[in-house]
Amino acid sequence: MSTIENPHGDHAPVTPAAVKASAGATERMRIARVGNLLRTLDSLRKQRTDGLFTYSIVVTDNDRAESARATVEAFAASSGIEAKYGMEPTPNIALALTEHPDRARRDLSSLRTGAAIGPPSAMQMVMDLGVGEICNVYGLTECYGNCTVTDAHDPAAVRRATVGYPLPGMELRIVHRETRRPLPPGEIGEIVVRGYLTPGYYKDPEKNAAAFDRDGFLLTGDLGAIGNDGRLQFRGRIKEMVKTGGINVAPLEIEEVLLGHPAVEQAYVVGLPDPRKEEILAAVVVLREGADAGPDALRTFCKQALAAFKVPQEFRLLRRDELPVTATGKVQKFRLAEMLARERDAAGA
Repeated sequence: MSTIENPHGDHAPVTPAAVKASAGATERMRIARVGNLLRTLDSLRKQRTDGLFTYSIVVTDNDRAESARATVEAFAASSGIEAKYGMEPTPNIALALTEHPDRARRDLSSLRTGAAIGPPSAMQMVMDLGVGEICNVYGLTECYGNCTVTDAHDPAAVRRATVGYPLPGMELRIVHRETRRPLPPGEIGEIVVRGYLTPGYYKDPEKNAAAFDRDGFLLTGDLGAIGNDGRLQFRGRIKEMVKTGGINVAPLEIEEVLLGHPAVEQAYVVGLPDPRKEEILAAVVVLREGADAGPDALRTFCKQALAAFKVPQEFRLLRRDELPVTATGKVQKFRLAEMLARERDAAGA
């Protein structure tokens, strides 16, 4: 049975003590976080406490980022506290940092570790920024953030390709999406998790009944597999699965192939409605600056690595600034699908 727990063991969960909201904090909440940080720093200075602590600042533009950085560094310096930084970059943020015109004259040596989520190419991009101990993580709001994480000292290949072991107190299984039967190592199925979880959705008994199985595992809606080493491998989201010609296809597999093309900077695969196949695969691609690769070249490249039914039927080249993103820089694939569907409808009208 593919059930994994933290190899170091742990104790059972206790009474919940927080109400967790999903990403989308207001600007007032973000400002409050900086204020809380400064109060923490001040408390440490007054108590002359030695040790390690962490903080988190969420910023939405460069001016606020620079202001927060300068404030924290100045306060830390005046308090005799050494500032070390981690980061939690989306692929878009990592790319923006890499290609920023000021990158060459900025000292990022204080960046040491952090947490990121993305395909191997995105993880490598963060490592290339100098964040040599970046951790690959998996989690969701319902488990208060992350539930698996790689060790900062794991080999780079492990941190690029897996999301690590469960955190203490967490237990994961991989199950068949329909039968709910636990799957053996190596087989892809739905990730279910038990341990430090939300006790439920507020005043929503129907959603609670659908979200948990009879053993108390949360049905995450995500796809994954457990490797022979016991680490979790994230393989995409069930809601992003594309059913084409009666076969389910995971966009992540195709995206990883496209990202292997030397001209491709970003790739996103979505499903578009089709009267004959139910859905067809469409790939949205952002090329590297100065690179040239058209739909035919990308299609040929995919055919070399993918089964015929996994090769996208449509390719759309976009600029990076044309991608629909959230306030935290994550690409909104559902909006990409809507945009492509509208373009197809307009072309056929």
